[in-house]
Amino acid sequence: MALDKVRNLLSKPSWFKLDQKGWLKDFLIGCILVLSLGLFINSKEIYVDHLELNSISSKYILAHTEFDFPDTAATRLLKEESIRDLGKIYYLQDTEILKVEKRIQDTLVERPFWRHELPTISFDELIKDSESLRDVLMKVRFSDQRTLTKLKQVGQFSKNFLIYTPGEITENLSEDLWEQIEHMAFLVRTPANQYILQQYRAHHWDLQEDLGKQHFLSRLIKESIPRKMTKVLPGSRIINTGDKVTMRHIDMLKGMKKKLMSEHHFFNLSTMAGSLALALLMSLVAWLYLKTLYPHLVQSSAKKALVVTVVIFTLLIAKLTEYILLNKMGYLVDLCRFPVCVPLVILLLAILIDRKVAMIVSLFVTFIMTITLVVHYQHFFLINLAAALVSTILIKTVRKRKEIFEICAKIWLMTIPFILGVNLMENTAWDYHILIDMLTSLVSMTVTGVIVVTILPVFESIFGIVSDMTLLESADLSHPLLRRLNLEAPGTYRHSLSVAVLAEEAALAINANPIFCRVAALYHDIGKLLQPQYFTENQFCGFNMHQLLTPLESAQVIIAHVAEGVKLAEQYELPPSLIDVIHEHHGTGLVYYFYHAQIEQSRAKAIMVEECRFRYPGPTPRSRESAIIMIADSVEAAFRSLEEVTEKAVLELIESIVADKIREHQFDTSGLTFDEIESIKKAMIRSLISNTHSRPKYPEKSTAVVWKSEEIFVKLS
Repeated sequence: MALDKVRNLLSKPSWFKLDQKGWLKDFLIGCILVLSLGLFINSKEIYVDHLELNSISSKYILAHTEFDFPDTAATRLLKEESIRDLGKIYYLQDTEILKVEKRIQDTLVERPFWRHELPTISFDELIKDSESLRDVLMKVRFSDQRTLTKLKQVGQFSKNFLIYTPGEITENLSEDLWEQIEHMAFLVRTPANQYILQQYRAHHWDLQEDLGKQHFLSRLIKESIPRKMTKVLPGSRIINTGDKVTMRHIDMLKGMKKKLMSEHHFFNLSTMAGSLALALLMSLVAWLYLKTLYPHLVQSSAKKALVVTVVIFTLLIAKLTEYILLNKMGYLVDLCRFPVCVPLVILLLAILIDRKVAMIVSLFVTFIMTITLVVHYQHFFLINLAAALVSTILIKTVRKRKEIFEICAKIWLMTIPFILGVNLMENTAWDYHILIDMLTSLVSMTVTGVIVVTILPVFESIFGIVSDMTLLESADLSHPLLRRLNLEAPGTYRHSLSVAVLAEEAALAINANPIFCRVAALYHDIGKLLQPQYFTENQFCGFNMHQLLTPLESAQVIIAHVAEGVKLAEQYELPPSLIDVIHEHHGTGLVYYFYHAQIEQSRAKAIMVEECRFRYPGPTPRSRESAIIMIADSVEAAFRSLEEVTEKAVLELIESIVADKIREHQFDTSGLTFDEIESIKKAMIRSLISNTHSRPKYPEKSTAVVWKSEEIFVKLS
């Protein structure tokens, strides 16, 4: 239902009451095109060359702007330098401390002579002081002054660190260190703790290097060093040809891209205004060009909307592809150097409208893509332009959907020489680049074929424009409607076949759509299936059914076949454009025979005859093809009434019919020019004369000859 509403909106002439000349629809379509192109141009991606680490650069790269980048190499040097002054950290082994503690406790128990030396001290006090000193010795760490300063900088300094740098690990602790340890373990000096301290000092302590603490401290110090930001001036050489790509080169490219992206704001008023102005200028040039060369396209709102939709759709596909390659898989951007995108426009517009129009629009799209997409623009423009020209040559009439893939394959084969030439120019013809270019172009054409086959029915339904493939499917004479027409109204069926021949010849003469004219002519009179006996071509018994009706009733029966034909066409789901022809093929013409008969009857009764009751409801033809079928229908019917078929008689007949149509303004909305009408008349005269020929009369065989022949046959046998 939604698609039908859109199609009706684009096709109805009374879209808005104020829109008598269609300017409102044109303005809306133009605004959509300009706005879309402006957004597309303004959303140009920032591209910076992608380099692989440790690869060899095949080109030199310059800085496009002034920028700062996080210099990883310099930062790494600073971090290494920051831990160069970090000294070793020592500690006392827990096993040694516990062994000394155990020995002291054993001595206190087994050799109680301490009781004579410390008569006022209890055993519990000594054990408690031993445990306090043990805990301190387990926590204490020794290092030099610079290391302790580093600890303060990273917030890891504590009172458990003591300044001490032994000459050798086996060197015993100094008196000064033991005094500091005493202050850390005991608040007040007592005989008990002095006794315990003396026991610990008497032991020879071996210092151990605390590797875990050193590594932890080194990591903290490195993390505390801020990233080194290095400034690069515009025009500076980032990398030279033949240089090995390092992490510093990659960081510089990332920094440049970040700065360029920060300078490019999508919603910047200046850039947005410039993009819209450029889009407006290009759209005006394209519109004037199409209006000059293809006025029939400009006169159709549906076709204009279709062209704009195809352009926007193609640009969106290209933009989506660019986004995926650039932001999701950045390493593929340099590999997919010049994708073949433009044949999508050619295929869609050539199948739905006209290949010449498709070629012009494709040039427009190629230019837009070249200036906005992140591609190697010279080679991209060359290869896509070549693909567009090849596509235009190959696409003549697409009769089956599988032919789309055949055309895509041929386009790909024709682009291979151009790809080879580009690689020869770059001196990369004998490496992996040429294979990748061929593969990416093959993928592009395969995806193009899939998109065209998928999206064609959608565009046909929305815009009411039928492709030749759909038309040829409807042209099958085994179609239920045509089979019914052949069986139930054989005269109308043969009339339709003759009209199809005339219409096709006329369409070829003025470069209209001959396939559409032929198919539409086959269905234009299907409304006669309801009451076929009321139409002359189906009256074979010699009795005229209109003898039972008044002229007005007869006229209404004749006129009704248009509405009945539309109902049948909708019931059998014929394409909308064919239904339009059924609506329009009589226009607002007058059923003159019965109108004249009604006048003759009413003249005696002095009754006024309303002419409008004898006219078809219309509308008049709104396309050149519909006007051709109107002429062919009238000419074929009148041609059957000629007593003698001569070129002069046929010429006078067609001249008379066309003059009547012009006088009644039946072609005003069709877009036909007088030159085209003349070409149509000549084509129909030529077709009628060439198809009307007489055969020589064969002599009758005499009985004697027959008998003689039989005798000869008997003798021979």
